[in-house]
Amino acid sequence: MLDISQATSFLQSLGVKGSTASKAAEQAAGSGFGANPVDFLKQLQNSLEQLSSATAATENQTVDSDPEAMLTSSVYKSTQETFAPDQSASSENLPFKNLDEFRVWEKGLGSTFSPDYQAPDYLQMMGLARIGGDQEAFGRYTFFKNNPQFAADYEAIHSGALSTFPTDGSTLIKSDLSSMPEETASYYKENPAALRMAEGFSMDPTLYKMQLDGKLDIPYGTNTTEWLAQNQWTSDGVVSNNNRLTLAQAEYRGLDGNGADTYRLAKNDPVTGLMVDLDGKTYDPLTGQLSA
Repeated sequence: MLDISQATSFLQSLGVKGSTASKAAEQAAGSGFGANPVDFLKQLQNSLEQLSSATAATENQTVDSDPEAMLTSSVYKSTQETFAPDQSASSENLPFKNLDEFRVWEKGLGSTFSPDYQAPDYLQMMGLARIGGDQEAFGRYTFFKNNPQFAADYEAIHSGALSTFPTDGSTLIKSDLSSMPEETASYYKENPAALRMAEGFSMDPTLYKMQLDGKLDIPYGTNTTEWLAQNQWTSDGVVSNNNRLTLAQAEYRGLDGNGADTYRLAKNDPVTGLMVDLDGKTYDPLTGQLSA
């Protein structure tokens, strides 16, 4: 089960501000649901919604709003609303031409961040590759080489600017809402943080929603969280499925399902451990050495 620090880190990885993430984790941990992972996640979600609503109310005191609408409203927008790939961006305009030049460029970046800084989606997507030090430099180099539109933004946020790209997680959804029951899809469109939470724990979103609603009959004594990660809802019934693997291999669809081309990513070969770039060439993921 997650402890407070792990829950806080998880929420921050979803784009939640540090203070809000910490408070939500503390409230969830103090709810008495710690022994049941799914109940803990539900309480974590409820705490986050309450804190987010309170923050929105404080920041918009002069704006009349429907309390019920505020509770379910979200800063998430569709992928099309928040992000359109810059077709004019080209690797020819990058400030580096190879891995060695990338290392020099990256080490020369500033270290001044805006007080209102929020990590853009592309950095959340990169995960540990962005903070792994020189050992993971080739992964970062490959990402920016394949997605040159983000390089200037990455440089700017290191000098106090705010990212011009989405910071709300709207581009990081992997689940296909069109394959879910209509009621479930509608719920997640209004509560995308709950969807990303389900994905973060590799739980099938539809089954997770059914569990939250008390409509799922899981055998007594079964680890609920693990069961949700090993089974998948289909229109013909529940089937066994490794959701961890499915999500790991899935593209980032975005909340509206139109974000498949948002990120151009190299793949890792699970058999050889090598990185397979977009051109089909394989590289050592640490040294960047081209494989024969």
